[in-house]
Amino acid sequence: MKRKTTGTTDLRAFMERAAPKKRKPEPVSVTPSSNESEMQLVIFQGQSGNGTETAPPEPERAPSTEAPIREDDDENSMAQDESVPSDDDSDDGIYDIEPDPGLRTPISSYDVNDQDSVRRAYIALGRCQPKMQKKDFPQHGCGGKRRFQPHWFDEYKWLEYSVDKDVVYCFVCYLFKDSTKFPGGDSFVIGGFRNWNMKVRFRKHAGEVNSAHSEAEEKYNLFIKPKASIREAISSITKQYKAQYLARLKWSLECIKFILHQGLAFRGHDEGKDSKNKGNFRELLQWLAGNFEQVNKVVLGNAPQNCQMIDHKIQKQLIGSCAHETTKFVIQELGDECFAILADESSDAYQQEQLALCL
Repeated sequence: MKRKTTGTTDLRAFMERAAPKKRKPEPVSVTPSSNESEMQLVIFQGQSGNGTETAPPEPERAPSTEAPIREDDDENSMAQDESVPSDDDSDDGIYDIEPDPGLRTPISSYDVNDQDSVRRAYIALGRCQPKMQKKDFPQHGCGGKRRFQPHWFDEYKWLEYSVDKDVVYCFVCYLFKDSTKFPGGDSFVIGGFRNWNMKVRFRKHAGEVNSAHSEAEEKYNLFIKPKASIREAISSITKQYKAQYLARLKWSLECIKFILHQGLAFRGHDEGKDSKNKGNFRELLQWLAGNFEQVNKVVLGNAPQNCQMIDHKIQKQLIGSCAHETTKFVIQELGDECFAILADESSDAYQQEQLALCL
């Protein structure tokens, strides 16, 4: 088979026909070095069919090798917000702590969940006991021109003075008085007290061991020492109880010694609570409590009901103890010396013979 021959083929025309079918060369990107991270060099291979160079496309940014920065999620942001204390967490930012007791808001007016925080703030602030001279306190016409006496602060630690209203209040009752158990009004808590000629009202407000003030004072002492162990609490209460018991026994024996020395009767015909004459022993003990504060703190109404030492059986036991100690002292003083005994009898009001011995 013979090949068909044609005319001479023009090489230039052949190249022009093939030019449209030629692919555009792809750019080859060179990864920039670490020193030239912001620059890229693009090298193009080949030219257009007509010999003109094609315009280089815009350089493409190489993908960054650095790890992307992650934003904090909601949980981390919330935890961070909780760790930073805000002004709303402080008690002073929520409530205004008033140093003057005459201008304070009652504790019961605060929210139940915030009352302890308010109490802590007032305890940290302390009682309002201004250091003023006696002449600086104003006078009022109550039983004559009288004024508050600064030395009352030393005698009654719970007392605090309102400079704005010139009245006194009870600090522990303001913080811890149980208005449900003791609903009656008290001028030392509401309104204030100003009858300077009736100092006895201070002692009456403190009351006995079961009074509202005593209960509020007990709550105050437990509140300021909440972390004391049970053993330490029992130990401190036991020591305090023993000290009060010994003081109560001392004053009861003092009354018995006085009555025995004077040869007086101990008991009266009527020793009831409303009796006008309860007998020499109780009347003498009551007189001591009314004139001496250290005696009043441990006897009669301020003593536990099962340990007042005023029952006639207790009186007889104490008298027997005094007789035993007296006899013991006489025997020690006599020693081995000679002695004589005198005996005499006499009838009492019930026609019973009573024997008396004299050494």
